[in-house]
Amino acid sequence: MLHNITTMKDVQTFIDQIAQEIDDFHPLQDFNSYVYPDSYMRRYTEEEAEIRNKYLDSCFDVCAKQEADFFTFLIEVFHEAVECQATTL
Repeated sequence: MLHNITTMKDVQTFIDQIAQEIDDFHPLQDFNSYVYPDSYMRRYTEEEAEIRNKYLDSCFDVCAKQEADFFTFLIEVFHEAVECQATTL
């Protein structure tokens, strides 16, 4: 996991990591609310979720500074990451 998100490349790396962890990611959903579908147990500890929430906030900030739409960027990168995972299975 990254230490800071300060560039668009960092945003992309974060999205790639999340795509590996969650199939149904939504950028407005708190990471504390993600559960494993088969057991309904929390996917992240409170600390892990807080870190991811902080990074997600940073993604919005970086995109705003770059005048990039985070949602559009997210869709493109997340879709690419999921496609890449599917081809390596």
